Amino acid sequence: MLQKDSLSHPSSPRRLWLGAALILVGLLAALSWLFLVVYRDWQDEQRDSLIQELLWLDQSLRLHMEEHQRWLDSMSDGLPPASAVQGQRFLASARLLERENREIVVAQWVERGGLVKLDSLGRPPHQLDAVGTDAMWRAEKLGRTAYGQPYLGPDNHYRFDLVAPVLIDGRFVGGVRLVYSMSGLLQQQVPWWIASKYHISLVDLGGHLLASKFEQAPPLGTQSHQISFDPPGFGVMLRGISYRTGIGLTLPVLSALIVVLVIALLFLLWRIRRHVRQRASVEQALQREMSIRRAVEDSMKSGLIAFDRDGAILRVNRAMCELTGLTVEELVGQRLPYSFWAEEDHTLLMAAMRAMLAGELPAHGFELPFRRRDGERVEVRLYAAPLLQGERQEGWVASMYDITELKKKRLALNASHQRFLTVLNGLDSGLCVVDGDSRLLLYANPAFAGGWGGFDAEGPYCPLLPGMARGLDQMAANLEFSPDRGRSWYQLQYRAIDWVDGEPAWLCMLVDVSESRARASRERAQEERFQTTSRLIAMGEMASSLAHELGQPLTAISTYAAGLARKLPSDAAQNNGVGEAVQAIADQARRAGQIVNSIRAFVKKHAPQLELCDPDLALRRAVALAQPMADKYGMPLLLEPGPAGQRVEMDPVLIEQVLLNLIKNAIEAMREADSLRPTVRLKSAVGAQFWRVEVVDNGPGLSEEIRGNLFTPFYSTKPQGMGIGLNICRSIVEHHRGEFGVSAPLTGGCAFWFTLPLYQGE
Repeated sequence: MLQKDSLSHPSSPRRLWLGAALILVGLLAALSWLFLVVYRDWQDEQRDSLIQELLWLDQSLRLHMEEHQRWLDSMSDGLPPASAVQGQRFLASARLLERENREIVVAQWVERGGLVKLDSLGRPPHQLDAVGTDAMWRAEKLGRTAYGQPYLGPDNHYRFDLVAPVLIDGRFVGGVRLVYSMSGLLQQQVPWWIASKYHISLVDLGGHLLASKFEQAPPLGTQSHQISFDPPGFGVMLRGISYRTGIGLTLPVLSALIVVLVIALLFLLWRIRRHVRQRASVEQALQREMSIRRAVEDSMKSGLIAFDRDGAILRVNRAMCELTGLTVEELVGQRLPYSFWAEEDHTLLMAAMRAMLAGELPAHGFELPFRRRDGERVEVRLYAAPLLQGERQEGWVASMYDITELKKKRLALNASHQRFLTVLNGLDSGLCVVDGDSRLLLYANPAFAGGWGGFDAEGPYCPLLPGMARGLDQMAANLEFSPDRGRSWYQLQYRAIDWVDGEPAWLCMLVDVSESRARASRERAQEERFQTTSRLIAMGEMASSLAHELGQPLTAISTYAAGLARKLPSDAAQNNGVGEAVQAIADQARRAGQIVNSIRAFVKKHAPQLELCDPDLALRRAVALAQPMADKYGMPLLLEPGPAGQRVEMDPVLIEQVLLNLIKNAIEAMREADSLRPTVRLKSAVGAQFWRVEVVDNGPGLSEEIRGNLFTPFYSTKPQGMGIGLNICRSIVEHHRGEFGVSAPLTGGCAFWFTLPLYQGE
């Protein structure tokens, strides 16, 4: 009744609309005026403040640069440095200036022509590039302190130079050069109270950013001002951009006015909305809804049909009429059984309808056969949902679409798939397909499952393949693996394909390569043994040839040295030291001959020329020979001799060569590794039956891989190494009936050792 009285006495909205329009116009006018006034005042205030502080900052930077000019003028009076002391004074003063002024990258004394003689960074003399000589050229031409053009430094930050010329008798001989970092200048000299309000930067004439106080991008749409930054000049501008700030006390007043006007406007809008709802026509709304529903139903490709609770057809759409070949009038009102049911399918269709009316709806719908008016049989898939009126169910609504062609294609595809699987499952080679993204197993034939170690070929999971398949796209085209720790080997060949759903996948073929791999391994090992033997024979022949060819020259050197010693006057030989030099030549020639004869005898596998020797004497001679190399690289060579009075049957020349080779290897290893405080220690010890020597260093030590191949012929970790030194050393020790080995001390480094049997006497 209330709704009916309201509809019968509707109030006129003329006054409401007029009041709302006046309030809205007043609100907009007040807001516009207030915003305009406040914004202009605030903008003028911000711009004045920005200009004043930017001018102050420019003046501060100018005074700061003038202090550096005075330092350059004072330093140029004492240059060029006439002595190393003056140069050190210049460097000390320059480094002090850099510490106090972080924006200075480097201070240099540069000669005319661009050669840097003194550099505060300690770099050696070097030539300036074309960009670095710009300020030098200007200082030379002007005869006074000059700035250079900005340029991009090696750190991708812009720099500029300040050069003070050094004149001697009016002639330009060089200059003192300061290199400034633009970003460093702003970071060090722009105070925080300016940087907190403005984005300070240096730009060129084109507006390109050269440097800024902070790395973030400059704010957009705010106040900005820029002035010429001179010095250094050259179009460099000092720019300041203000950050966004509030507008002060105007905002609360403006907000209160807005709230009052908005409340009044909302009240009028609510009254207008109530009046409009009262005048809404229920009939027009219903007609509009029905037309929209009909348009939606007729635009659908799926057939729609509505039943009551007894199965009588209440409504159908155009697609349902096309599906059955019947008109709307023929379909609406039909009861079970329907005219588009075939008589032979009544039992199946009635069972489906009873299940639907009872609320038993499968997730995938019903697959039902229908018959068109012309007798053609069609297959449809039907989905149903309850038709509710409030909370009460009035019937059912069903949607259906024609699946006749889809069903035919599906049956044909299943038949083709079965034929394809029969062929693949009958192959002896293993085949599988792996998903390109998830790396899950999509298909595997029985041969693949059996070859991989045995798993269910019909299952979705392979116990080994998913972990390995994560890196298929980074592996080689063929992957060999062993599922049983080397007893059998398989080769996995694969390539990228598109799977049946169009998604990327990997097609893998499993081939048994156990026999071919074993055959290749035997052939490779035989070839390596042949190559090693050939190279060892060639090395033996080369060593024998060298020993034979060097014998005569060494004998001639020794003979000439002896003859020269006999012909020299005794007084001249003693006074000038010539006699000692000649005697040293003869001794070294004899020693070289002994080394050559020992190596020749060793290569020919003759017994070493053993003699009863003091082992520590051979150890000291080896240390004396290696001492120049140790001194050259600044490595202490420490000797820890054993107890004196021991005798060993050995070839002293060959044993000295072994010791010299081990010391040399230790020095080179520590030098290449840049070891901290490198030291080589030679330790001699005597046991009950053996004399033992250790060569210990504190270098990087040996890895497991290097230690495993340490005595492999021709294996070397040095770029120019031949890989036979340690093998020869071990062979020499074993010819003396001793042992040769290597160990890793607990303190780090590496320790090579060998033992020789002590002489026991008769």
